[in-house]
Amino acid sequence: MNHFFTVLGGMGSLATESFVRLLNERTPTNKDQDYLDYLVVNHSSIPDRSSYILDHTQPNPTDQLVGDIKKYSQLNPDFFVLTCNSAHYFYQEMQAATSIPILHMPKLAVEEINQINPTAKKVGILGTPGTIKTGIYDQFIIDQGYEPVHPTPEILAETEKLIFEDIKAKGDVDKDRYHNILKQMQDTMHVDITILGCTELSLAQEQAPDHPYLVADAQSILADKTIELAMRQQNKLSL
Repeated sequence: MNHFFTVLGGMGSLATESFVRLLNERTPTNKDQDYLDYLVVNHSSIPDRSSYILDHTQPNPTDQLVGDIKKYSQLNPDFFVLTCNSAHYFYQEMQAATSIPILHMPKLAVEEINQINPTAKKVGILGTPGTIKTGIYDQFIIDQGYEPVHPTPEILAETEKLIFEDIKAKGDVDKDRYHNILKQMQDTMHVDITILGCTELSLAQEQAPDHPYLVADAQSILADKTIELAMRQQNKLSL
């Protein structure tokens, strides 16, 4: 392959599978050769990002994340896709390790909010405790003129159960729990839209989309941007 991109996944593996499935489903195709060229790195043994963010005595994933960037940069992909929201806490160190661009999922997700809800003012954020604590999304939200709204400890606890106990541990999406979390963000926190800032939440949205709440699904948005960029690279080759 002369032109391709690399997906840095495995954080978690079911969410990575969901992302790749979205890529393939949404790519315009009529034959095998129309699909995108890409590599998937399912590095599932990387230490938990949220655990380290919350407690620096826990195993540090930085060296492995940066190591993957250095290793796969040698293959010279056109760009990298990082499918874990919490891993963007380490984005600066990762991007500093390569001249190859790494798409920034939180930034891309926030930039898309205006297309989903042009009148939005209060933007809720759901994700792992690490993502919420470090405010990975907050500055991008503020820069776009919105007010960031974090979940209450009770909503965050329910979100943590959905991510870690239901999806990561059991491979199961608790539809009622997921929908109730979104309901609480709208009814209790009075948000105009909620960012799904964890790929496990994106998996929940894929499997249980039948709800009335407005969401900005970061993984879904990243998939669309990935296809757009990859197709543009492909079109340049055909000129």
